[in-house]
Amino acid sequence: MFVRLQGSAIALNLPNANESPVTKGPDGGATATILASASPTAYGKPTLANRLVRPKELWLFLMLLGLAQFAGAQATAPNVFDVVPYSALTSSGAFATVTSYGGSPCALVGGPPPSPCSFQPGNFQALKSVVNLSTSLDASIATALSVIPLASPASGVITKIDPQTGAELPSSSTLGPIFTERAETIGKHKFYIGISSQNFHFKTINNQSLNSLTLLDPGGQTTAIQANGTALTTFPSTFNVAADVSLAQNVAFLTYGVTNRFDISVGLPVVHAAVSSRAYNGLIYVGDGVGDQKGSSQPNCWCASTFTPGSAPLSPTGQVNGSGLFLPQMNYSNLAKTGFGDMLLRFKGNVLERSNVALALGVDLRLPTGDENNFLGTGAVAVKPFAALSLYTKQLSNGIVFSPHINVGWQIAGKSILGGGVTGATPVPLSNGFSALGPPLLTTKDYLPDVFSWAAGSEIALGKHNTVVIDFLGNQIGWIHGIQNMTTQSVANALPPQASDTQATPTTISGLVSAGRVSFGQYSGAFGYKARIAGNLVATFNMLVRFDNNGLTARATPLYGLSYTF
Repeated sequence: MFVRLQGSAIALNLPNANESPVTKGPDGGATATILASASPTAYGKPTLANRLVRPKELWLFLMLLGLAQFAGAQATAPNVFDVVPYSALTSSGAFATVTSYGGSPCALVGGPPPSPCSFQPGNFQALKSVVNLSTSLDASIATALSVIPLASPASGVITKIDPQTGAELPSSSTLGPIFTERAETIGKHKFYIGISSQNFHFKTINNQSLNSLTLLDPGGQTTAIQANGTALTTFPSTFNVAADVSLAQNVAFLTYGVTNRFDISVGLPVVHAAVSSRAYNGLIYVGDGVGDQKGSSQPNCWCASTFTPGSAPLSPTGQVNGSGLFLPQMNYSNLAKTGFGDMLLRFKGNVLERSNVALALGVDLRLPTGDENNFLGTGAVAVKPFAALSLYTKQLSNGIVFSPHINVGWQIAGKSILGGGVTGATPVPLSNGFSALGPPLLTTKDYLPDVFSWAAGSEIALGKHNTVVIDFLGNQIGWIHGIQNMTTQSVANALPPQASDTQATPTTISGLVSAGRVSFGQYSGAFGYKARIAGNLVATFNMLVRFDNNGLTARATPLYGLSYTF
């Protein structure tokens, strides 16, 4: 059988098949009982004499059945964190998983078998491949959301009291940066309030579209079945995920000048997190499931990898139909939540201030006030010491002032489920005796990735009322505690599901697999404009542009803000 997607339709090319002895299992499905034999016909290899299937009728039936099940099913995840795994949840209350024989050791062909291979559903075990792959993708999303940048609580207009005259004079010739911190403080007993809004719409992960991801289980796990004295291993399988991830942040900042050289800032975001996911097109690369796999030394018995435990890929009359080797549709899930995010406390002290240079040292303290289960917060305390350097040129004849600036900082965070993720699922006994895997998901906590951040750029003051800001931002993520990520892997000589091994051609398949914890860099450009509207009221506009493709990526993210100093 060969399965391919054409838009929303599923096309199946099924040559005719032949009868093979099967019995009815406890669930009413076809159950094969396989005895040791030196011939591959012992586990259902058909001959050409009896192959008789009507491909058009079967194609239409399977297409309508798959689309009807998908249209009527939607898994309701309890939290945004659970959306991706729940998109593989079936109507039985269990996750769609590849299963493999897990009963007493037995042999298909060659050698004295310890016992006959009785493929009852209860003798199969659920592999964690679908659950593990979907949760690896979930972990990549979760940890990426924990390192997105916040706009800086840097004051727009800074004034200081002249100690000799008592007059309030401007102490900065620009309206300040946007994503970086300026070295100046706002002045003793001064207040700064600001609001900003950003909406991240993530489109890719590692340069692959979130809307069409292929996840790969390379197989290779040893089973309790032997053939010719060699243990069979599980076969490769793939499934597709179409996901959409967005995160909106509306942040309110308040800064207070304790002294002329020391500021305290408080930031509280309101976050809207939305994730949707559709899992579909599950394929097991086991050929027809009842013969000798072309290009492989081990027989391709469906019993090593199937979506339907205890049921051979045959019709009730023994005709090869590929059942159990593909899942056109699994499920769909989506959820959105809005709430307060993690509170940010910033302490900044100016250690050097001259007419053309200023240097400040500070520390950010991020408190886990947001719900990490719904991607509203990180679920862990984070500390970030930083340094900010600001330089100023003399005012040019046309009123332009250049103010280069440099920031460096290192954020260290604690443990959270966003760093640990899902470790497994709960056994779900089904009526046919098979124990599947389902919710609730089992989670663990681990360290969030550390982030070494740097920024370099310049403010360009176009007079007293307009400032253009250009910044280049970098994050080196995971030098100490890595970030969960995925990588592409390939498997050669995989045999697509077919109704006949003689018609199949081994192929190379590729997909995403878990890469565990890794370290990588992310680089962005921030291009903004600040305008002094009236008095000390400043409007901010910015476009944050990602240059790289590492991890979760939102290519362009606008920012809008207002601030006022008094």
